[in-house]
Amino acid sequence: MYKNNLKILISLFVLISVTISFSQENTTQSEAFKKTGFSKKTQLFKPKYPSYSLAATYVLTEKARKGDPLAQHELGIRYILGIGVPLDTLEAAYWIGKAASKNLPAANFNFGIMQNSGIGVPWDPFSAYKNFKVAAESGMEQGQYIFGLLHTDNLIVNKNLAEAQKWLKKSANKGFEEAKKVLLEFQKQGLIVTQDSTIENLQNDESLIEENNFSALISNEYELDYYNFSEDSLSENEEKEILNKILDTKHGELKKLLKVKETKDLSDVKDTTAVNLIKLAAGSGSPEALLIEARLLEYGIGIKENLIMAAANYLKAFRLGSYKAAESLLKISQREKFFANLEKEVKLENPNAMYVWAGLIALGIDYSLTEEQAFELLQKAEKQNHINSIIELGLAYYSGSLVKKDSLKAVNYFNSAAKLGSSEAEVRLAFIRIQSSKLKDYKQELAILKKYSESGSVLAEAALAYCYENGIQVKENKGKASILYRKAAQRGNEAAFNSLRNMYDKLRPSDPEFQIYL
Repeated sequence: MYKNNLKILISLFVLISVTISFSQENTTQSEAFKKTGFSKKTQLFKPKYPSYSLAATYVLTEKARKGDPLAQHELGIRYILGIGVPLDTLEAAYWIGKAASKNLPAANFNFGIMQNSGIGVPWDPFSAYKNFKVAAESGMEQGQYIFGLLHTDNLIVNKNLAEAQKWLKKSANKGFEEAKKVLLEFQKQGLIVTQDSTIENLQNDESLIEENNFSALISNEYELDYYNFSEDSLSENEEKEILNKILDTKHGELKKLLKVKETKDLSDVKDTTAVNLIKLAAGSGSPEALLIEARLLEYGIGIKENLIMAAANYLKAFRLGSYKAAESLLKISQREKFFANLEKEVKLENPNAMYVWAGLIALGIDYSLTEEQAFELLQKAEKQNHINSIIELGLAYYSGSLVKKDSLKAVNYFNSAAKLGSSEAEVRLAFIRIQSSKLKDYKQELAILKKYSESGSVLAEAALAYCYENGIQVKENKGKASILYRKAAQRGNEAAFNSLRNMYDKLRPSDPEFQIYL
């Protein structure tokens, strides 16, 4: 059911496709990209060319056809925005690509974004890398930022933190805020190769430090593949302070933190308190929400303290991908009298206690019971309609862990959990039906995945990516699939990372620089 190894290589920090946001005056946001699934946070770089800013479209088109790269890039931008021409990402990519072939930095940068997300052109992160490199080497701070990030994972090129730091420093020295934040994280984790004034200045930037600390409980565990999961970056008092801040966070900001979108179901909820929103997101399968709720239960902040329920949440968060949760589970199990209380509650047939003890056995945190006895605890909890235990039994039969593999029994357990209101079980059943390839119409399954993905389910997000990758009930869109896989991987989902890596490997060129050795 669980893996003993808590460290897993997950490519989590290159957020090009979904989180690049530029505040410079000379940027523009594309409505055309919105219609094709491109994140509204992502913007193109739009230099101001005085000679073309007011030029009539037909004059601009003529100059572009004659090979003028500035005109070609400007015309491409107009096709993205629909200024004087229809919205057309294919035409936009054609002209911006023309300009990029002549090494116009802004065009290389923009074309790289389009290639990396499959907008107007086939998804091709390797060609995007080459275009970002041109933009970076030209001195463009946005290009330097992205090119630096591309060296923090093992998807396109081998991870090289020294190279990453070099380009991020160049970007930060030009005032690019996102590069400063990444360098501060490098410094915090002891990843800075050499100390210098750039890093020292970042240490004194209170706005960066405050934002970094606020997200430390949740985001950082999922955003760096080189994170040290064996050490806590925050003290208990610091964690409590952050938890109180989270409970005071505005509704909209909290939804972003929990990876929850505004939906009709959510808008109909009467209790809009932070605690209730966290509970709703946790119930939908958000590992971030589960981790926060577990912390609240552990410390008794906003909720009555309950260490067994906190442990149950840590277990579920871990199964959904939060390796930070396993570390927290280990710590909570080492508290004085924890096992004495756990054993007492198991004797009282508390299903949450039985679920927790079975999980501790499976993780190798406790050895006082055999795996067979742990399985029996889940079966006892199942008789009380304990949803988490029912799902664990289903997973055991589905994977052949502890018992002989039996897909039919697994589906029966998932069906039982779904009838009891488990969104996770609904998502698992929908994905099983999709993978079975026995149906001709997957509208219902796709609707389930979309619904729970918007509610924060990391499993639904990864399953939705699979649909876009393979064109199941939606038009095949590798770019969209890569974005969804990456988002799920950033949240800790191992299967999503493996799927994303497979997508890269299928497309990987034979060039030596793109061969991964780490």
